[in-house]
Amino acid sequence: MVIVGVSLDEDPKALQEMVSSKGITWPQVRDAEEAVVKLFNVKGTPTYYVLDRDGKIAAKRIPAQELSGAITNLLKK
Repeated sequence: MVIVGVSLDEDPKALQEMVSSKGITWPQVRDAEEAVVKLFNVKGTPTYYVLDRDGKIAAKRIPAQELSGAITNLLKK
């Protein structure tokens, strides 16, 4: 399993400070041009998507409290 964060911060320093302050250990991609926002039709942040092993969306726009369960269910398949 891989987790990738996408940030809309325009300032790379602000992104790095946020990653450090929250102890985020997974890769973060800065999307200042909002290409990912347009591709996935993101309406706000944070927005969570779970992709299956084939790269297809298995769950989208789920609440943060349901994220762990969605990942667990997907890993059982």
